[in-house]
Amino acid sequence: MALTLAELCAKKGIILPSAIKKTNPTIKIEEPISQKEKTFSLDIELDIDQSQAVELALAGKSFCLIGKAGTGKTTTEREIVKALLKNNGKSSHIFRIQGTGERVEGPAAAVVSYTRVATGNSKKAICKDKELEEKFFHNITTIHNLLEYAPVYYWDDEKQKETMRFIPARDSGNPLTVKVIAFEESSMIDLTLWEKIYDAMMHGTQCIFIGDINQLPPVFGPSILNYALVQLPIVELRTVYRQKFNSTVLKNAHNILEGKSLEVAPDFKIIEGGEKQHGQVITCLLLMNSLQKWLKDGTYDPKEDIILSPFNVGALGTENLNNHIAGFVNPGEVFEIIAGIRKFYLAVGDRIMYAKQVGTVTCIRKNGLYSGKATKPPSFHMNRFGKMVGVDELDEMDTEEDSVVVEYDLEYLTAEQLKELTHQASHVVEIELETGETLTLSKAGDLGAGNFSLGYALTVHKSQGSEWRHVIIVLHKDHSVMAFNELLYTAVTRAAERITIVAKKFMLDKAIATRRLKGDTIREKVEFFNSNKMVEGIFCRKE
Repeated sequence: MALTLAELCAKKGIILPSAIKKTNPTIKIEEPISQKEKTFSLDIELDIDQSQAVELALAGKSFCLIGKAGTGKTTTEREIVKALLKNNGKSSHIFRIQGTGERVEGPAAAVVSYTRVATGNSKKAICKDKELEEKFFHNITTIHNLLEYAPVYYWDDEKQKETMRFIPARDSGNPLTVKVIAFEESSMIDLTLWEKIYDAMMHGTQCIFIGDINQLPPVFGPSILNYALVQLPIVELRTVYRQKFNSTVLKNAHNILEGKSLEVAPDFKIIEGGEKQHGQVITCLLLMNSLQKWLKDGTYDPKEDIILSPFNVGALGTENLNNHIAGFVNPGEVFEIIAGIRKFYLAVGDRIMYAKQVGTVTCIRKNGLYSGKATKPPSFHMNRFGKMVGVDELDEMDTEEDSVVVEYDLEYLTAEQLKELTHQASHVVEIELETGETLTLSKAGDLGAGNFSLGYALTVHKSQGSEWRHVIIVLHKDHSVMAFNELLYTAVTRAAERITIVAKKFMLDKAIATRRLKGDTIREKVEFFNSNKMVEGIFCRKE
């Protein structure tokens, strides 16, 4: 059903009952409900903190589940889900299946994440239990899919035409019927998205905020976890379990939090590159030489590994790194693509990120509706910077021989058709996401830098909620403004098996010593949030 602009603009924020005067409660760190450890499955024995979390969940309480890397947050979450299914097996919700749009009925509980990559990690962990895989698989999804975001067409009075935007189908008029929502990586959920969630929740919905307060906050503004830490009971998981695997990655993650120096080991390497601090360009070239060697010996696998940088721009920014890496990881016929003001170079087989989702390019073809500037013809000699390699100057100059610009008799086109033509990209790009979903992208907006990029290198912010086998971190002196504890900790905890850091020791020392969020303990961080009066007007549960 189409919505009018007035209807879309009717709700701008959280709607709260005006008759009820709400105050921010004083936070209380709960004492363990039971001093006896309990077993909630045949092979998992929960510690006191984990048992407390399960008991709070069974009691219907909203709370925060906080823990550093390796403290068993996912294990606890799995046992919470299992316990809730046993207690509330009759309630149900109709879930939209991610990627297909089909519907399936499932238990009235959901585990949601900000990105599909994070959702995939949750599914792998929770669905290790065969019973949960059978009953709960589609209950683990992204926040946007739970809210059933979909294109809606409405009349724009200002532009005098019908326009489309993506909005949630679930809202106060069509609320979610789930009784429990667990928010994975809740530090990534900003307040704008939380407003949509809050609006769609029924009163009395139980919310469980899961996160690591030592990671990066969202790029735009504070996260809902900031507020939840102030308003709700907190269960902190304190026992680190993965240390039994002798992981230097995990040990160094905790060293970062404790302000200690990093330890070097076979699974945790630091490459300083000599005494001299080279500029970004030289450092980039040295890194590319290493990556090509690692690609040959199996140390680097672009399908399982990632390069992380603090910035998009610069010689060591993700855009430049991606162009270099794509050239030797996926050599082939390269297409010059124009999407609005953006010009970039792509090949079939490239690993890409589209709308925070990982995918692969499966087809590139000319867009018959495109009427802009002619592009260079595809070539096996063109690199990802648009330069011809291995051909003489004459060949390089003859670049538009096969270019085709579609000509229209503009006199017979309507204003709407003219507008549509200006929105077209030079090529149609087909991609397959890791979920198996296939998409066809032809608009300039679809292929804009904000939505579409190569996926061999990412910023640390965009990496949150994801995990790779081998993570290669770049931290140059030019990145000093971003060299802080939370960024380094977030980057290191993206690795499942191995870390390589390309950085000078003084940069690592600076990052370890510099914190964006004041306080070492949960109590201290909560006091910091309170002191800055960040708790006014935002509520983490809907009574």
